Amino acid sequence: MARTLVASLASAEYDAAVELFSPDVAGSVNAGLLESVWSDLVRERGAFLTIEGTERTTVQSRTAVLVTARFAQGLQGVLVVFNDQARIVGFQFVPVADTTWQPPAYIDIDAIQTSEVSINAGGGCSLPAETSIPETALEEPVTEPPPSVVFLGGSGPTDLDGSLGPNRPYRDLTYGLASRSTASLRFTKRSVVCEVDSTSFTIDDEYTTDAVAAVERARELPGFSSERTIVVGHSLGAKLAPRVAERIDGAAGVVMLAPPGRPLAELVLEQTRYLVNLDGTVTDDEQARLDAVATAVERVRDLDIDDDETVLGGGRAYWESLAAYDAFETARSLSVPILVAWGTRDYQVTATDIDRWEEELDEEADVQFRRYERLNHLFMSGEGTGSPAEYQTLGHVAERVVADIDDWATSNWPV
Repeated sequence: MARTLVASLASAEYDAAVELFSPDVAGSVNAGLLESVWSDLVRERGAFLTIEGTERTTVQSRTAVLVTARFAQGLQGVLVVFNDQARIVGFQFVPVADTTWQPPAYIDIDAIQTSEVSINAGGGCSLPAETSIPETALEEPVTEPPPSVVFLGGSGPTDLDGSLGPNRPYRDLTYGLASRSTASLRFTKRSVVCEVDSTSFTIDDEYTTDAVAAVERARELPGFSSERTIVVGHSLGAKLAPRVAERIDGAAGVVMLAPPGRPLAELVLEQTRYLVNLDGTVTDDEQARLDAVATAVERVRDLDIDDDETVLGGGRAYWESLAAYDAFETARSLSVPILVAWGTRDYQVTATDIDRWEEELDEEADVQFRRYERLNHLFMSGEGTGSPAEYQTLGHVAERVVADIDDWATSNWPV
């Protein structure tokens, strides 16, 4: 019930949340109050991302449950208190320590310097960011800057760590690179921390504009090249990485980690079909969900979207801008080295997508492809059939991926 309360608040289902409370407190709890309280929290902590865990406890002899929720700006505890009839009588926000992530063996924390910075994205929007720099790049006398990377996250509201359950794949990757010889800047996407109009939002609003600003910010900082930048992207961010490289001066290379090779809406339908069939049976509810997604995908293909609505999370402007972007042609137009990497257990971006990239870039001389056995969409190792459940188990980006990217970046720096 505690999880349901938090999920209802996060989904703006405030009337449903009120129904969870005991009648004894019904007079003091209403949808408007819950909306106000939750909105204040979101303004302070950024967008809600996921529930990471629950723990039963007591408060003044009453049963309580501490829900640990992940927001864009970190963890937040929601302490939900119950009466003897298991109805909610109150809740409060409490601090919780973010102790889930621990560095894998290939990260040498003492050999890197990390700093929190911000990116001015315009319109009063400031994006949280973090740099990860090899300590040797900051020692006196100052030497040539190491390979400099700006990192683009995947689709949807994605924070700078790529937080998914207890996993922080983007932190693994960038700290691992800095432990070797590559500096990086990664940032939280605009859709997490700033107000956006989803009906007019485009791929440039989601990626390009802020990524260019991130490149400019990185070039101002110690430990980064002031002239050259390698653009690294994951998932949809990988598909947009050539677009960002095209828009900046001094692009030194592009790394695409699990880039989609087909339209995003088509992948959404394929993933939904995969997931509803995962246990070998399809219930009536699952079939209805699959049918609804198929209908939505058809509307996206036809751009059958009203000006004031969103379909599959995007408005007409978003899907129109994505359809107009030819990632293959943009990648071919770049005169920089490109690395494309993919894990064979990835069910979100599959071999079909990577085969398409290989076909499209087959005649390009300075393009390398790496396929990693047993790695999933987060480039973490696993066995068996891939599923969302494995994202809730703590893992780390495989060391061989970090090493390969660092070696590639070093060998192509300077260009």
